[in-house]
Amino acid sequence: MKHAPSCPSYPSPSFVSFVSPGFTLLELLIATAIMTTVGCAFVSLILSAQSIARTQPEAADQQQRARMAVQALAGDVARAGGGLDRGANAGPLARYLPALEVAPDGSVTVRYLSRRSAQATLTAGLPRGETAVAVDAGGGFAAGSSALVFDRTGCRDLVRVTDVTETLLVVGAAPRTCAYAAGASIAEAEARTYRVDPVARQLQRRDESTGSTLPMLDGVSRMQVEVLDGARRVRISLQLAPGGSRGLRELGVSFDVMVPNLWLS
Repeated sequence: MKHAPSCPSYPSPSFVSFVSPGFTLLELLIATAIMTTVGCAFVSLILSAQSIARTQPEAADQQQRARMAVQALAGDVARAGGGLDRGANAGPLARYLPALEVAPDGSVTVRYLSRRSAQATLTAGLPRGETAVAVDAGGGFAAGSSALVFDRTGCRDLVRVTDVTETLLVVGAAPRTCAYAAGASIAEAEARTYRVDPVARQLQRRDESTGSTLPMLDGVSRMQVEVLDGARRVRISLQLAPGGSRGLRELGVSFDVMVPNLWLS
């Protein structure tokens, strides 16, 4: 008995699944550590940028305040001792009185004659209580200005001019230390004291003729004044306190001022 030929058989297709292998605990820990490190570095960069953005304006303000202090102090100190241009007492003021005085608390007082046109010689004596000053040329003075009366003996008084004529100056009735003879000098002058108020942390300027005090600069914690090279130059050191930012340090400023009228050869 013959059998019918059978159809060739082929293997049935099989489905192969590809399963990715899992991460081990060590790999997860390493990946977590890397991500944490990168994240911390990124946060640190952001915080640093924020700190710089916050402190930069304060640093610029601190430096600007330092420049203001240098200009205010250097201008007055450089003029210290400026004296008469004519007359018997012509020459640097330091010949007759202290033109720059440094106090133990660090404050400094400067004196100088401020205008060439406001210089005169007394033509009559000036007793202590007298307010009318007879002069040879009073036209250059201005009412409301400060004037320095001095002579060769070292006597000096700072007065306030209240009225002016060609041959007469009227000064305030404030007490004076000396009486002056004819031939003494009177000239428009500035006498200013710079000091640091340690409580207010403020550089202040006092007008010695009026007694008024003007705040010059905030955030100043210390000032030191040194007279160097036989009074040829003056070194001023300031310590400027930072503002509200914790990341800002105190700024130290030191500068030298040449003072030609203090050095007497």
